Amino acid sequence: MSRPGSAASGWQRDDPRAARLPALAGDEEASVVIVGGGLAGLALAYQLTNHLPARDILVLEATEVGSGASGHSTGIVGPGVGGPITTLVRRYGRDRARTMFAATLDGIAALRRLARALPDGCELTDGFQLVAASAPAHAGSLRRQAQTLRDLGFDASYLDRDGTTERLGSGRYHGALCYPDVALVNPWLLVQALRAALLTAGVRIAEDTPVTAITGGDPVTVTAGGHRVRARRVALTTDGFTTGLGLFTRNVAVIRTHVLRTGPVPADLLARTGWDGRGAAIDSRSFFNYLRMTARGRLLFGGGPALLEPRVDERGIAAVRDRLVRELATTFPALADVPVTDFWSGVTASTFDRLPIVGPVPGRPGVWFAGAWCGHGLALSALTAELLAPRLADRSDPTAADPTASLPELPWLRSTAGMMPTGRIGNLLLAGYLRGLDAADKIAPARRSPTPPALAGPAVLAGPTELSASATEPPDPAREPLASATTHSPASAEEPAVAWPGRPVAGGDPAVEQQVDVVIVGARVAGSALAARLAAAGLSVAVFDRGDLPAPTLSTHILHGTEDLRTEGVYDTVVAQGVPPLHDVWVRLDDVKLHFRHPDDPGLCPPRDVLDQILLDRAVAAGAKTSTGTAVVGLRRGADGTVTGVTVQRADGSVRDVSARLVVGADGRNSSVARWVGARQYLTARSERALLWRYFTGVRIPPALLWHRVGVHIVSILPTGPEDFVVIAQPPERLQGELAGRKVAGFLRHVESVSPEVGHLAASGEPVGDLHRVVRYPSFFRQPFGPGWALVGDAGHAKDATLGHGINDALRNARALAAVLTAHWERPAALSSGLARWARDRDRAELPNYWYGQDIGRGGTVTAMEHAFLAGLQRNPRAVGRLDDVMGDRLDADRLLTLPRLVGAVAHRVTGGEPASAVGREAVDLVQLAWARRRAATRHDPSAP
Repeated sequence: MSRPGSAASGWQRDDPRAARLPALAGDEEASVVIVGGGLAGLALAYQLTNHLPARDILVLEATEVGSGASGHSTGIVGPGVGGPITTLVRRYGRDRARTMFAATLDGIAALRRLARALPDGCELTDGFQLVAASAPAHAGSLRRQAQTLRDLGFDASYLDRDGTTERLGSGRYHGALCYPDVALVNPWLLVQALRAALLTAGVRIAEDTPVTAITGGDPVTVTAGGHRVRARRVALTTDGFTTGLGLFTRNVAVIRTHVLRTGPVPADLLARTGWDGRGAAIDSRSFFNYLRMTARGRLLFGGGPALLEPRVDERGIAAVRDRLVRELATTFPALADVPVTDFWSGVTASTFDRLPIVGPVPGRPGVWFAGAWCGHGLALSALTAELLAPRLADRSDPTAADPTASLPELPWLRSTAGMMPTGRIGNLLLAGYLRGLDAADKIAPARRSPTPPALAGPAVLAGPTELSASATEPPDPAREPLASATTHSPASAEEPAVAWPGRPVAGGDPAVEQQVDVVIVGARVAGSALAARLAAAGLSVAVFDRGDLPAPTLSTHILHGTEDLRTEGVYDTVVAQGVPPLHDVWVRLDDVKLHFRHPDDPGLCPPRDVLDQILLDRAVAAGAKTSTGTAVVGLRRGADGTVTGVTVQRADGSVRDVSARLVVGADGRNSSVARWVGARQYLTARSERALLWRYFTGVRIPPALLWHRVGVHIVSILPTGPEDFVVIAQPPERLQGELAGRKVAGFLRHVESVSPEVGHLAASGEPVGDLHRVVRYPSFFRQPFGPGWALVGDAGHAKDATLGHGINDALRNARALAAVLTAHWERPAALSSGLARWARDRDRAELPNYWYGQDIGRGGTVTAMEHAFLAGLQRNPRAVGRLDDVMGDRLDADRLLTLPRLVGAVAHRVTGGEPASAVGREAVDLVQLAWARRRAATRHDPSAP
């Protein structure tokens, strides 16, 4: 019985294959055995003939040469690997990203050399390739990719919507990245021409010879078709069929993608579209369409949702076909009457990081693998054949160490890849992930970010996460969509342009007592830090705060690392006040204990009155005019509604107006400025934990942060001075009433009941002041700017305080806003665009740890899944380090909780005796929560899931 979707491709029907070659008839010997008769295997054999006698090369194919992905490809040979170029630059640095992209261009050149060396040329043509923006939000990302490529020395351009329509003949797209020099080929003819050339040269090829076992060594022994083959080296070029050999079963996912083909397109109909039939295009969705004209005048149109190979059925394939027909008609309405004559699909392998695997197979000396092409098989197969052939032909000991020493340094020249979900539950999770990607493509197409969602949960210390490195560009459309992963930004890509009033003219309004460039409402961390930077840049700044600062405020007090305070220029001043650097962090989660050491980048816990005063003094020294104890009681507006200033009330009750080009609300979670301007609030949640803290003095405690979560309770202790410290309790909100009513002794008894270690340190201290308490405080994102106004710090975005990231967030956000204002102050249009980018960047950067905060702010106990997740982390020192970085606000939570780790947690519980069905349902619930959060963020839902 044939596998669903295994029909011959249109290429194969056009040019039926030559007579089938005989299967292996007996035991054989060879210098090199190649397992897999697709393009990768045949190209490698072809290159090996330059280094070995042809008869020393044996190709083993399980069915027929070219019957796999090679014969079912579209024949588009474009550049790229591992994601958009902007992602590669962030992940690997500029130099390595340049090397990687250049290697893919070398792959296109290698494919051309290969095709042109064969007799009929394989319908090879040159053309362009567009990566077309399916939504307005994608256009800016593609423009940045084009600019990055040019900056790295590559030839690429960006086409606006009109240019894209003119080049492609479709009005469906909003712009495009254009690669000017790609190749188009008939992949079936290419494979068949290689087959003929190899046979002519004397290379042995055996079809209908499935390999069932491979034993590494010198020689390597291959069991195939019931016979044994001995070879010095074996190359596996089996791509999507490799897991059938029991190899890389936990490192690659096998997925099926689909293509339809029309009958010949009449010249007049093609002319009606405006497209001349040259080149190829791919769109920017997770499940992108790809299209090209063949040399024989037929349109290939592929895409639709990829199907996880173990779960493919005829019903799913039929649904993909129907969808492709609809999308073809949407893309080219003028071709609606051209019949669809062929539909086929092919399997390919993908890794989590979207990079192939080319290298020796671990534990099998003399055996190499080249595959998991992640959608880049044509170019990279040709390049890999040229690179590997000399190495495989080498007569040296195949079991020697460092077998890749002579190969170039490319990230995909490796022996394995990251872990992939496996088994029944793993397949269920992957299938759900693919369905979620497809659903995300359909959500808010005008604003959609193509990023897959963060995984929701285990919420011990890390919350939802993404499946790969954070990125903000559309997914690289020349890869398999399984590996799509970029950090989602909920900010709208279509923020309205802001009408900025002109610079105030001194004396222009007799009713105005003061005129400045910027009024900042709120003089704590975000407000003072912003004021200092703007004043230092030459802007006139007035800062107002209703409080008589310094004074206590909602805070977990912790500053993670020294970078933010050093950047503000106040680190030494804070330490000079006696605030001790915290080089150690001790974490307890029930029975799990972790220790993190930071010798070069310690944290700090300055009392808020100390930190706020230092930052305020810095603002004054920079030239800002500050007035504490002065309340802003309203906003002034122009005729068009633009905010033009504030009304302030002095301590004596007198009122005056202050005019400004920009009013910035830095007035905290309950921002009056946000309320007055009607700033839209989204993804709102209320913490399930209360925050209670009390200051103590008279005892020198170790310079470390202790953070202990036991049962439903969290307590922590941090030194704030030489003999001063703060004790923080974060009980579930439902339990805080009893605790809040206790006196000091009762508060300390509660702390000791949760953590005797923390209780012991605090017991000898003398309390200073009253117990401070905050309950049911909100977390949210707010629209951060509008005509004449902006929100910074907690006024614009606040996380659950359980994180302890608030001070770092505020300083980072203020710094970013100051950079935009000072760069574009005299250019209103550029200022408006810059603020829109600032808003998008804020949400993009903060969303992963926002969900993380929602999870650890839950009022319950550590769940079974969280315990299993922690067990997996403890076995991996690198993962423990990432946990430290997430806690310390140095790494997004989406880099910690990956799908393989979730699957590992599931496996840990199941092997421990828990019912697989129940554990699997919990895992699926987490994935579903992740997608619900993704949808909520995309739509700016008022409430967070």
